[in-house]
Amino acid sequence: MSDPSLPQDGPICKPTKWFLFRALAMLMMFSIFAVLFLKDGVSGYREKNLQFYMHKNFVQAGTDFQNMENDESLTEAAWKSYAGAKKCIFPSDARDILPKAADLEMAWPDSLVDGYAVMSEKGAQNGAVKLWEEYSAAKKWSADPGDHAMNAGKIREQFYAAAVAGLLIIITLFFLIRTMRRSIRADDEALYTQDGRRIPYTEMGRIDKRKWETKGLAVIEYNDAGETKKARLDGMVYGQFKVEDGAPAEKLMAYVMERFKGEVVEYVVDEQEESDEALDQNPSNN
Repeated sequence: MSDPSLPQDGPICKPTKWFLFRALAMLMMFSIFAVLFLKDGVSGYREKNLQFYMHKNFVQAGTDFQNMENDESLTEAAWKSYAGAKKCIFPSDARDILPKAADLEMAWPDSLVDGYAVMSEKGAQNGAVKLWEEYSAAKKWSADPGDHAMNAGKIREQFYAAAVAGLLIIITLFFLIRTMRRSIRADDEALYTQDGRRIPYTEMGRIDKRKWETKGLAVIEYNDAGETKKARLDGMVYGQFKVEDGAPAEKLMAYVMERFKGEVVEYVVDEQEESDEALDQNPSNN
């Protein structure tokens, strides 16, 4: 029977801002990852591959220019005729690794066709580098094309990673929504856990508070139809301990402890440990 001197309406611990902040931070992080992975899979890696192979064509142009110089057959007209007939070289799996809209039959860029003066003045390869820098800047590409292309497997991996990030978003949303709809409360007769269990104080056998002070966790052992079960209280998720907010979790625990008559497990520093600590702090007493 309840004591009429005690309040009938006990404390309630709802999900904390700490939990909400962490859950939203995780959602944001997973969302950013999903977008970045998806972007790389759809266009990012393909665009980088196009830059890589276009750069190789500029390098090849420098080599061809050098060869024509060595053969003493190089004139501006001869170079324009030669370069104007050239097409860019792409790999055999270009359809799988380059942008879908890429023209695989594209001719050498006009900057190469009209690049005789630059390559003559700076040298074949140095001139090709100069022409590439101008071309990549106009395309708003990085002047550094990287040292390798991304193969089709790497591109597929981005979609797999995006799918994993999406799954983590769903899981996080599930736990967020579920937790935000829950609470822990108590009245004069029982404790009501976040998962809807009613645990009368008379059925509680032991409360383990060893992690309550450090992590806000406590475990309650109780009898349920002859079977010993456990329920966990998480004061960091439900209630919190901030004094400015009234320390709801601490109030709930104090409320339960006033009505609990069983065993309490918590850390206790015995006299020997205290003596050892004192000696460690004052070695001069040895």
